[in-house]
Amino acid sequence: MHAAFMLLDQAIELGRQELAHLVAGDLDKAEAVASGREGVIDKALADKGLAESRDENLDGLLARLNELKELQARIIDEASRLKREVGDELRRAGQEQKRHAGYGRAARPTPRIQSRFISQNS
Repeated sequence: MHAAFMLLDQAIELGRQELAHLVAGDLDKAEAVASGREGVIDKALADKGLAESRDENLDGLLARLNELKELQARIIDEASRLKREVGDELRRAGQEQKRHAGYGRAARPTPRIQSRFISQNS
């Protein structure tokens, strides 16, 4: 059980690092830490000590699992915020592109009006 607690503590620390990277906007580092955290959590949950836990260890286990749950919720909230920001930026970029295209059309010279009814010989 002690090894599982150490793995859960390590997963909590990796989750804090992931959250810090997300807040800083460093998505590549956050992704790397997230995959490491996933592996640590898988190891902790696969540990036989968790299945054979005693009553005195349940409080510590529950506290760690609750902390992981709260940390995961904060990570999801931060990732959702970043996703909204990226979506807003993409929409603004699309609107800017349309605006610039409109300026480009307005700035181009218009061709001279040519009518087939006006004689070019005169």
